[in-house]
Amino acid sequence: MAQTQPPNTHTGSNTGIAVDRESSIDVARGAAMLLVFLAHFSQELTVGPATSGVPLLLFEMGEIAPAAFVLVSGLTLAIVIGHTSPASLARARVRVLDRALFTLLVIHGVLVVTDVLWAPYERGLRQVFITDTLALSIMVGLVLVPRTGPTGRLAVGAILYGLGWIMHAGLHPAGLGFVAVAEEVLSGPTARHALDYGFPILEWAGVFLAGTVLGEAFVRARTSEARSHWAMRLLRGGAAAILGAVCVKALLVIPALHEGVARRADLREVLSLFGKAPPTPLYLMFFGGIAACIIAAATLLSIHGLAPGVSAWVAVLGRNSLFVFVLQSAVFRDLVARVPLEGRPWAWPVALGTATLFIWAGAWVWDRLGGNRWLTIGISQFKTAGLVEARHP
Repeated sequence: MAQTQPPNTHTGSNTGIAVDRESSIDVARGAAMLLVFLAHFSQELTVGPATSGVPLLLFEMGEIAPAAFVLVSGLTLAIVIGHTSPASLARARVRVLDRALFTLLVIHGVLVVTDVLWAPYERGLRQVFITDTLALSIMVGLVLVPRTGPTGRLAVGAILYGLGWIMHAGLHPAGLGFVAVAEEVLSGPTARHALDYGFPILEWAGVFLAGTVLGEAFVRARTSEARSHWAMRLLRGGAAAILGAVCVKALLVIPALHEGVARRADLREVLSLFGKAPPTPLYLMFFGGIAACIIAAATLLSIHGLAPGVSAWVAVLGRNSLFVFVLQSAVFRDLVARVPLEGRPWAWPVALGTATLFIWAGAWVWDRLGGNRWLTIGISQFKTAGLVEARHP
């Protein structure tokens, strides 16, 4: 995934954002990546869409991953900016922009190869990957985070989210031309299928900006005790959101409400629990709430030093999430997809476990090599060189 890297410091009584070498953000991102594995693995267990049983359960568990990645990415950007001194802020923003552009330009091309061209089944080329949406959201955040406060950013996020849904529900350009493609890129795929698949930019950028607000609150929590309070508030907020989504779905069981919603395709979409393209309010309440609980739990584990071995293992995936996302695409879409798994449930744990360990081993090697430094298009080095030259003529 498009990622910005928080400072990796050991925590004293008043400094740092992690207790151990593995920050809570890396652990949260790594946990989200494991959920991506479940989602993509589930899609290779049946010839058609997963509609029941274990494949459907794994797919539904994987629905947490997009919300988790977008929130964690927004949170991380705010942490990077919040822990950068004013004198170094311009350079840090260029580095983050460099990574976002690399993700948008290079990683998109790589995913077209692994997700579409090499896959053993037909998939369309008109894809907007979640990495594309994250990269564009980071660019928006780079503009807004240093210049706006939490309230203003939440307002902008709400406007983007609402505008996306208004476009998605009300703008229906004819044909499959540029306007139709642009509308689906911005607000989500429709029955026209101008896109084969996509993560809509406007709605998810709104969620990303909400993540930056969480990140600023994390930065202000300077002590372990303050971070623990932050995590507990996030945990309670996530649990309340989950409960709210469940209550709304329970109300829709009432026959009169159920029949009223069933007659309206637009209401059915808005009230869907599993709609992520675009993300529905109930999806964000339920799966975003679970994602918030995962972030809170990772923070509490880090603060209290619990399960350090597990945290360290998962953090390897989180620290190298962009590389891991590309690698898992190749493993699940191109390798596992060629293994005849349908109707062989005894082979599923073996296949998933083997694929996961292979991907983790690749991430470990990449981590040891410091491979993230190669994920660049070079503008950060160029800018840094320019700064040094200007300072020392």
